[in-house]
Amino acid sequence: MEDFVSTFRASHRRALGNGEYSVDFIQHFYDVFVSSSDEVQELFRHTDMSAQKAMLHDSLEYMVDFFVARQTNPQIEHIAQIHGPAGRNIPPHLYDLWLDCLVESVRKFDPQFSKSTEIAWRLVLSPGVAYMKFVHARDSESPH
Repeated sequence: MEDFVSTFRASHRRALGNGEYSVDFIQHFYDVFVSSSDEVQELFRHTDMSAQKAMLHDSLEYMVDFFVARQTNPQIEHIAQIHGPAGRNIPPHLYDLWLDCLVESVRKFDPQFSKSTEIAWRLVLSPGVAYMKFVHARDSESPH
């Protein structure tokens, strides 16, 4: 039985470094993500990319914590609020595109990338993606 958290963490170290900020990885991810659709390009038009890049680095850790603990944490709740209807109002379908672009970046930067690595990244980050979509849907509902 495979330990997907260990597989994810090993791949994370290879692709991004051990707790470090990988300028090349983060830049590549945003190049791929922003160019993936006109909608994403428009959403990032007036974004402070330096702050955005730092946030991605931290957000990955918060999403891993969410997967491991199986409960929300203040950081992921904050990120969901920022991206939700009262904040940037990021359409839920873009979270799947975000994950696809992230996996594509890992594929480029992890020299040991495999199907197992991809599954690990998707399994570890999918609960966080689902939570972001849930918060968006919940907060989009009009009060009864």
